[in-house]
Amino acid sequence: MRHESNPQLDATTVPQHPPVIDVNKEPARRKAFTFLRCQKWFISGSEGKQFVTTVAVVSALVCVVLVEGFIFAAAPRGRFVDRFLRGPEPTPQLIAVPTPRPPTVAEKQAGKKKLAGIPTKDSKKTSVSKIEYDWESFVRFAEAIQAVGEHVTRVAVDPTYGPAEQPKYQPIFDASELAVIEEQRVASSAGNGAGGRQTPVRVTAASSNPYASKKPIGSLPPKSSRLQRLRVRIAQTLATYQRRPMNTSHHSPWEIMHGFVGFGIPTKIRVGGPRGELVNAIGWTNSGGRCRGQVMLTLRDGRPHALYGVGLQGHSAQYLAILAQCRVSAKSPLLLGGKNFTVADLIEDEKLNCRSGTELTFALIGLAHYLPTDAVWRSSDGEMWSLERLMEEELRQPIRTAPCGGTHRLFSLAYGCQRRLKATGQLDGVYRRANTYVREYQSLTLRRLQNRDGSFSTEWFKYPDNRDDDIDRKVQTTGHILEWLVASLDQEKLYENRIIAAAEFVATALAREPGRNWKDGPLGHALHSLSIYQERVWGVVLPGNVVAFTGPMKAAATVEVARSDEEIRQATLPNDDKARL
Repeated sequence: MRHESNPQLDATTVPQHPPVIDVNKEPARRKAFTFLRCQKWFISGSEGKQFVTTVAVVSALVCVVLVEGFIFAAAPRGRFVDRFLRGPEPTPQLIAVPTPRPPTVAEKQAGKKKLAGIPTKDSKKTSVSKIEYDWESFVRFAEAIQAVGEHVTRVAVDPTYGPAEQPKYQPIFDASELAVIEEQRVASSAGNGAGGRQTPVRVTAASSNPYASKKPIGSLPPKSSRLQRLRVRIAQTLATYQRRPMNTSHHSPWEIMHGFVGFGIPTKIRVGGPRGELVNAIGWTNSGGRCRGQVMLTLRDGRPHALYGVGLQGHSAQYLAILAQCRVSAKSPLLLGGKNFTVADLIEDEKLNCRSGTELTFALIGLAHYLPTDAVWRSSDGEMWSLERLMEEELRQPIRTAPCGGTHRLFSLAYGCQRRLKATGQLDGVYRRANTYVREYQSLTLRRLQNRDGSFSTEWFKYPDNRDDDIDRKVQTTGHILEWLVASLDQEKLYENRIIAAAEFVATALAREPGRNWKDGPLGHALHSLSIYQERVWGVVLPGNVVAFTGPMKAAATVEVARSDEEIRQATLPNDDKARL
């Protein structure tokens, strides 16, 4: 059959259409062809390979320069060149640290003999004291707070200010103190004769507080412009942060507790928010006041008990230890569940919670402060305890793995020795070994762990380190270490350049950024270190507080000499099985 339009084509013939050229796709085909030719030339030819290598090297150098440029903008001068000149940094190695001496056979036998013959817990019941305070006592207390308000400010900001010889307020006394005052008044009137004029006996703060002091506790500080500038800087720093009270709406009990560790009993907080009413921080907490919905103290088995957890105590007996460092009296009232207790009842509760092999750092601080040095008691599990056993338990525990780098553990050991030395006049047994151990750590810290700017290692007692770009970390480690050092060093050591430099660093760092959102825990301990240093060097104590340390930590005559630096260096190495990590 012939095709109608073209008689030469039959039905099986396919017509051939003329080629259609797409003008849009033609340039793309030409580019692809050109790219393939260039790629073939680059790969096959030596000139092409050199060109590719050159482009890759130049691109890498540009990236390195850009990255290092950003780092150079944030890093101190000289870091940019140092990155090319210095080799790879070696992995830090743990330094050798002191190790405590083991107890002798005589010490073990004496300890067992002391704990023998103690009555069981069934035969000895814990008494809960109930003290009623009348309205006049609270009125006198309020008048005292009002009278010393101006005095607090002037003492904090003016180092040349001297308080009057006679206070403007009458302190509160208990029955025994009032009896002594009455005897003095009677003796004074009898000495002047029946018809003579009676000389009034003025009640002073020193009569009610034997530890109150307006002078340096030890030897007088040397007269130097550097110490004078440091005194002004510390006073200004403490005054600045004391004017920033916490509040019960935004701060937890744990934060409030670290707020008053730096300033002690006079610390105030605001109730309900930043504009709330000012109340005493310790009084609020001891009365069951809520802070961010939580309470620090509650009742357990009819006895005051400090709670543990997030926003509360971070360690067992931590709250009692903070009260002890603030010098809160064991007779201070606690109001819980509508019942009256005292801090003495909280002490009894912490005595029952002692357990072997656990962290007893804060229990040692609190119980060493409130209990006699020869006190013996039984815990709730039936074990016999004493302050010597607490010291022994803490002496066996490691330093580096303890909370806050081990500074609180060293603080507790040093404080236990101080209380023992004050009570007996000598250090023996476990106290002598603990004293040597603490002094060796003091020497190690000042010799190897202090940076050029006065701060201490940002890696605690592991190895020397200085994080220049992390001021929060530097204040945290330096504040804790300085707190322990100024509380345990001999008086003459406080005037040495290393301690002065550390105090200057903490005071300057806090004063430079008063509006910074510092972490409450490190801030509280840093301020506490400045308060202790101010108190021990110049005798400046905020009204309402008492002197924290009535004397330097001195070894008794029978104490063996501490090991030399070479002996410490040859002691147990970090990779040894006996290393205290």
